[in-house]
Amino acid sequence: MPYVSHEVNAAKIAALVAAIDQAAFRLGYSGTEVLDVEELSVDTGLAPARVRQLLEGAEPEQPPTGSKDEREAFYRKLVGQRLSFLRKRADPSSEHGEALRVIGDEVGLSHELVSRLAKGTRSARVDYSSPLEARYQVPHGFLSQPEGPALADRLEKIKDGLWASVLREEISEFGGKQMALRQTGSRPPSLEELVSIMDAVKARQRIQNRRAGASPDDLNGEQKGS
Repeated sequence: MPYVSHEVNAAKIAALVAAIDQAAFRLGYSGTEVLDVEELSVDTGLAPARVRQLLEGAEPEQPPTGSKDEREAFYRKLVGQRLSFLRKRADPSSEHGEALRVIGDEVGLSHELVSRLAKGTRSARVDYSSPLEARYQVPHGFLSQPEGPALADRLEKIKDGLWASVLREEISEFGGKQMALRQTGSRPPSLEELVSIMDAVKARQRIQNRRAGASPDDLNGEQKGS
């Protein structure tokens, strides 16, 4: 079965790129400094030239909405392209990349089946695609995810990572670094945790500001009421 995802158009990709630009600017960088076309190509299975076109506003290719046969043909071709990409990346010294027989032996699929998948003449069921994706250490859905969702998913991760960095910097600026460490330990905090910590830091700062500008009688009253 093909990877199921919401349709992604050029406007969606442009919005993600704009959000990345904003976060990068907050961190003292530009969007072009944090978006590496070659890395995005490796992460998505798209050719660098195609990644660049999509970042610059080209409409992603969409799966056909016609007959079941048309959709099946689209995904068979897509799997063949992605598998070819992975084979060549694994063995760039060879014209076609890794040998199909080697791949089949390692994942427990016949040489004929792997060959048909690579040629785009066989549908990629989950029990075929999952071991191949695991072998190449790529995310589930890599072989059959259309180019729009493939790029958008990667851009989402970059965006979230950048905005998490922005929040961490603001938390440190407000003196909340120790609070963040206490709540999340050695693991990286999630965006939701960072927002919650930032809210707590700001609330603490508001209390401190009120107390700094309050008279002794006001503070006594606040303490009695707490």
